[in-house]
Amino acid sequence: MSVPTTSAQSEPSASNRRRAIARRVADAHRGIDDASLLAFVTSSGTESAADSKADVDMSVVFLSLPQQGVLEQACARAGGTPWLWSQGSLSDAGMLVAFQVDGVEVQVSYSDHATLNREVDALLLQDTPDTPMHKLGESILKAEPLAGRSELARLQARLTTFPPELARAMVKHFLAAPTPWKAISQIAEREATLWCREVQVDACYRLCGVSAALSRRYFTRFQVKRMRPHSARFEHAPADLAERIERVMQAQPRDAFAQLYELEGDVLELVARTMPQIDLGAVRSRRAAYHPSPLTP
Repeated sequence: MSVPTTSAQSEPSASNRRRAIARRVADAHRGIDDASLLAFVTSSGTESAADSKADVDMSVVFLSLPQQGVLEQACARAGGTPWLWSQGSLSDAGMLVAFQVDGVEVQVSYSDHATLNREVDALLLQDTPDTPMHKLGESILKAEPLAGRSELARLQARLTTFPPELARAMVKHFLAAPTPWKAISQIAEREATLWCREVQVDACYRLCGVSAALSRRYFTRFQVKRMRPHSARFEHAPADLAERIERVMQAQPRDAFAQLYELEGDVLELVARTMPQIDLGAVRSRRAAYHPSPLTP
């Protein structure tokens, strides 16, 4: 007796399908300059959590970028539609384009090696605490090679060593913008839902940034997705950080601020233990202006 084949058995998983599409796109760029070609896929669509809504995010890098028509032809060879949209300029050594392959959106970031290395240098050497380049660093670290495996490994090795100066700069930056606890005492009981939620969202982003810095992880609030697996990699963060943030976002204002106050206190204790050279006097002074009510049972 034969066993019926389920759709899960008969069709490749969403992540495998997206990996296959990324390989097709990378292979279609071979023949332009194979000696310098670097291609890698960074999308969450290649992870086990990928679903039918996931797209493919990938990068294609050459020593020198070719003319736009050459790249359009490569995308077409992979089975891609005409470009749906583009950002940037090839003359400025960087362009992001989007098209579809078999109904899946593919976003390709085109760059040259000099530009990519300058961006990595800026992240590692300039100690800039809050920049989209952090997203680049995180993406490269989890990237899967499609061409130029050794070059990708070199970049990943550089990014694996997280500069301690950058970590300290991130902690100072994310603690510098105050959580306005004095004002919170006045608005938590009033009809100010939007204002309350805005304050809570900003504070939670900052606490994520501090936790990432303590854990030597790249972080930017730009397009934060899959917060649970990302925060699970923070070695120095409050237990269940993502879940506690979600509870703050779901609670009524008074309870939400009480939970946020506790969460911020836990993060500050980690800062005091992990980076004792950071002055927390101003932060603790601001906290003293707030007296949380007991949480609702």
